[in-house]
Amino acid sequence: MVKLFIRILAYNWRHYAAAVLVFVAFWQGFSAFSAVRVADDKLLTAMRQNAAYFEKAFLEGDVFETQRIMWRIKNDNIKRLTFHPVHFEGSRWIFKEAIVGNLYDRPRAQITHDVPFISNGAELGRLEYVIDLVDVNAAVFGENYILFITVVFFFLSLLILSNMGAIQTLAAIERSVNEINSLTDSGKGDIIRESIKKNIARLPAGIIGTPFAQMTERMSDALGQAARLESELAVSKATADMAAQVAHDVRSPLAALGAAAKGLNLPEEQRTLIDGAIGRMQGIADDLLQRYRAPGAAVKSKVETHALAGLIEQVIAEKRLQHKDKAGVKINFEDAARGAKAAVDAKELQRMVSNLLNNSVEAFAGPGTVSVRLAAQDGKVLLVVADDGKGIPQEVLAKLGQKGETHGKAGGTGLGLYHARTAVESWGGSLKIASEPGKGTAVSVTLPAAARPAAGLRAALLDDDALVHMNWRMAAKAAGAELQSFKTPAEFAAAVEKLPRDIPLYIDSELGDGVKGEDIAVGLHERGFSDITMATGHAAEKFSKLPWLKIAGKEPPWA
Repeated sequence: MVKLFIRILAYNWRHYAAAVLVFVAFWQGFSAFSAVRVADDKLLTAMRQNAAYFEKAFLEGDVFETQRIMWRIKNDNIKRLTFHPVHFEGSRWIFKEAIVGNLYDRPRAQITHDVPFISNGAELGRLEYVIDLVDVNAAVFGENYILFITVVFFFLSLLILSNMGAIQTLAAIERSVNEINSLTDSGKGDIIRESIKKNIARLPAGIIGTPFAQMTERMSDALGQAARLESELAVSKATADMAAQVAHDVRSPLAALGAAAKGLNLPEEQRTLIDGAIGRMQGIADDLLQRYRAPGAAVKSKVETHALAGLIEQVIAEKRLQHKDKAGVKINFEDAARGAKAAVDAKELQRMVSNLLNNSVEAFAGPGTVSVRLAAQDGKVLLVVADDGKGIPQEVLAKLGQKGETHGKAGGTGLGLYHARTAVESWGGSLKIASEPGKGTAVSVTLPAAARPAAGLRAALLDDDALVHMNWRMAAKAAGAELQSFKTPAEFAAAVEKLPRDIPLYIDSELGDGVKGEDIAVGLHERGFSDITMATGHAAEKFSKLPWLKIAGKEPPWA
């Protein structure tokens, strides 16, 4: 406690010293002022008491007697006293002046007063007296220095009492800091938050609930979250290292498997199935390696418009073959979407469907049926993967889809559903899970359907690639659509005012000479065009700052 107070005193000594000096200066000034007033009052009183004696000596011309009376009038605080007489006719001699006291004249710090000397109503002359402030202050300090010392100690005592709360608070904070440093040095960062909360409870009652305590509590939450993130980062790094190693090691066996499959005499359907499965596994391995080599960087997503039924059927064929030995397990597929398309990353979509099917099959304790249904409604494509397995409790269901949350799978990480949700949301869709224990689970994926232009639909294309123009004109002709195509921004700018504001516009991002299609799109949007699509090979993330802008691949919308 004493050490803490010494530290507080050392930190604030300038302020404390200034406070003491101000007090001493005020007290000294007040005391000197009082001494001057007392000197004035004593002189005037002595003048009145000795006026008659002084008048008699003055009229008789007795200089020595007048000076003796002046010494009697003078007091200790008056440095010099001078009498300037008036001239009376008929006196024995003209009285010049009389001076008593010190004769030196200090150039500064002196007060000179001049008062009339009156006796019996007649003015005998004027008394001029000098008070030396240096002498007065020295005398006052000599009389009061013990008082000053007493007041300083009294002031320090008050300071200690007034800082008791601060000392207790600082002591609690110091204990908390020492404990946190000890926990950090020992590697027990995960319990720092509990340590801070415990030390907050030790603070004085008046401190708890103040902004300072609230700030400290928020800091403890931040430290706890940092420790949690550090732990997750370590797990994530270990997982990434393992995934990269697996991805690297699996490439050679996959290549060997592909080469061996080519030499087998297999039915065409099975060969296609094997080739597709090998291709998908190689794609997954490539993605894992790319993520490992560029940690923290997003893997380039190839979002293009695809017919979903074909992608899903390929995965279902693989899963039927994978689970063919499980008695009573059926995987059914119904395509009620009538060839619906959506802008997705084909590999990510197949990976998501594969994970959902695996989750459904693993939910069966015996026989069971997985129903996959693809439907189109209200400009949306709906993909539902449902099973009649054991279901999921409601308290677990609310957490599924979050990173690290899983259910019913030994060694499960929860990454499958987490990646499925984030992928679907990046495509502009949503993922929902409905389940009832004992009856089964249904995962519903909703995606924006790609536009299906009708015959006679008008569209405009701005692209500098002649091959793209030829491809789009052929597709438009086959679909009976009207296409206006422009190869340069100048050609497009000359004709754009004649185009209706609701016409679908397809613009390439790279238009040559440093011209960016997205910049042109911004201007068109501001002018009222409502249906603008970037027909580009770039990922959708590049245009995330333009939420009104649609993203599609290079293939025509009528393909």
